[in-house]
Amino acid sequence: MKRFINLISDSKLLTFGLLIFLLLFPFGCSEKKAEPKEVRIGAIIPLTGNFATYGEPVRDGMLFAVEEINNAGGIKGSKIKLIIEDDAGDAKTSVNAFMKLGNIDKIPVVLGPLSSGCSMATAPIAEKNKVVQISTLAGIPGLSDAGDYVFRIYPSSELGARFVAEEAVRRFKPQKVAILYANNPFGQTSRRIYEKTAKESGIEVVTVESFSDGDQDFRTQIIKIKNADPDLLLCSTYWVEGARILVQMVELGLNIPVLGEDGWRGPIAEIIGEKGLKLLYFADISFGSDFKDNEMMQRFIRNFEIKYGKKATTYAATGYDAVYIAKRAIENGGYDPEGIKKALYKMEYVGALGRIKYDNNGDNIGVEFAIFQLNSNNEAVLLK
Repeated sequence: MKRFINLISDSKLLTFGLLIFLLLFPFGCSEKKAEPKEVRIGAIIPLTGNFATYGEPVRDGMLFAVEEINNAGGIKGSKIKLIIEDDAGDAKTSVNAFMKLGNIDKIPVVLGPLSSGCSMATAPIAEKNKVVQISTLAGIPGLSDAGDYVFRIYPSSELGARFVAEEAVRRFKPQKVAILYANNPFGQTSRRIYEKTAKESGIEVVTVESFSDGDQDFRTQIIKIKNADPDLLLCSTYWVEGARILVQMVELGLNIPVLGEDGWRGPIAEIIGEKGLKLLYFADISFGSDFKDNEMMQRFIRNFEIKYGKKATTYAATGYDAVYIAKRAIENGGYDPEGIKKALYKMEYVGALGRIKYDNNGDNIGVEFAIFQLNSNNEAVLLK
């Protein structure tokens, strides 16, 4: 009798063990992962500090894209959750944000950082931890060599600097030019390309002047430039310093064309006035209502203005395309850094910003440039 009871007990134990085994190891031993209920994507954007002027439209573009995608069913049925970190344009804060998104939130792809300095600071972490970094507005050439997991949407500043220098030669046909640049990696790259283009075109560079980020008085440099009597000024800067440069140029009677890159684009109309606006020309990505051959660009411009009550800029388009690029990479490569990386290298995408295609360095080589001026509403007007 006791032996019979033991057999029953053993049988129950065996049955229980078999049930546990089946629960833990289903038939087929499939390791296929279920689709996540939400697809988390990280973003590092400056929403406070001096770079917030650039960060806010990038954020708006991202949120607009997330809303569109989620309303259309998300990524393979899973909604996107965008986790945004504000780095205030500070490299240390960017690093901490990137480590949080990668190590704690376990996110495989981060949209950002925005600026060159912050993007260079996080790139080694992206490469070491194998987290895909898609910088938004970083133009610093050194990012090209930052690693296999590092991409950018805005092209290298070398392309913009070369374009604006060549357009200055073509449109204004100067005999003599002056160069004024911010003494940072962005400005130093532009200065080098300005000088090279002028030399190749047989144009004399009469003076080269520099300044530091945050400077407010540029009168010494402007007087030197005025005394050198150039036909135009090639000036690489961000809009905060750029606005003061133009105001002081007008005050000192230096009324020559000023040409630079997209860093000039900002809320400067009220600061510099009509005289300053007439002097300024800048290169930026070919974007706006004039480029009617890109249907997605035109649809984005219309819908963005309806939603936000303001004009779309290239910065908003960059944020918008960043989300759609991540979506396509996840669809094609899976929710995995290695798969996302491989999908990005193969991708050719036409979006709100234009054509986006990556070379072996993760640089966007698909976009085209144009020359613009700003109107009194700080809107870019295509120079035809």
